[in-house]
Amino acid sequence: MHPTYTPEHLERWSPADPATGGTSNYAGADLSAFWLAPISTNRDTADSVTLSNWRVIGAELEKLAQHEESGAHSFGHWACGWYEVWLIHESDTAALECADRWAASLADYPVADESDLCELESEEEGEAWERWAMAEWRDLLTKALEPYAPNDAPIDWEADVIDALSDDQLGEAWHGIANRLSWCCIHESDGPTFNFREAGEHLTVKWLAQLTGLPLLPPDQEWRREPYPWPDGSRDPLAPALA
Repeated sequence: MHPTYTPEHLERWSPADPATGGTSNYAGADLSAFWLAPISTNRDTADSVTLSNWRVIGAELEKLAQHEESGAHSFGHWACGWYEVWLIHESDTAALECADRWAASLADYPVADESDLCELESEEEGEAWERWAMAEWRDLLTKALEPYAPNDAPIDWEADVIDALSDDQLGEAWHGIANRLSWCCIHESDGPTFNFREAGEHLTVKWLAQLTGLPLLPPDQEWRREPYPWPDGSRDPLAPALA
C-alpha cells in the first residue's frame, strides 16, 4: 500500500543511536516505513510533562492506529537501559495526521493536556510523600523541636514526640505550612521537590506547641513563679525574656 499522507512535522524512524547518532550498533528490524510520533520515554524519564504527553497522545493514537505494527516500540540502550517510541506505519493515515497535529501543537506549547498533567503531578506528589518526603518532613520537625526540650528530658525526647504523631497529622501539618510558602512543590526532571527549606522558617514555638499539644517555651523564656496578678501589670504567664 502506498503512503497516503506525508507529515509536515514528524521524522522518519532511523536506526541512529539517540545519544550518539551512530548506526553501526543497530541490529534490529528495518522500520524505515514508520514515522515517529512526537512522544518518547525511557527508563530514567521522571518529568511529568513527558510522562503525561506519552499517555495522553499515546492513548489517542492507539484508538486511530490501524496497522498491526503501529504502536509503542521499545529498544535496548547502552546508556539508559531502554527507550520507547511510538511508531506509525506510513499507510496509517488517520494516526499520522493526528501525530502531525500534535507535533505542531507541542512546538507551540509543550503540554498535551493540562488536566492530565495536574492529575499526574498529584499522583507523583502522593507517591513521593509516601516514599521519602514524609520521612524528611518528620526529620525537619524533630530538628525544629530539639531546642525546646525540657532540661530533664530523656535522650531523643524530640524524636519520640514527633514519632507519636500519626501520618495523617504529619500530612495535615505539612499542608497547613505549605499554604504559607511561595511554592510548596515543583516537578523537575527527576521528580517532585518539596520546599522544606522555606517551610523550616515557619516552624515557630507557637506552631510546634499547637502541633504537639505541649506547653513549649522559647529558649529565652520561663513560666512566672510569682503570685498573680503580676507586679508589672502584665497578664502574660511568661516571665520577661532573659537579657
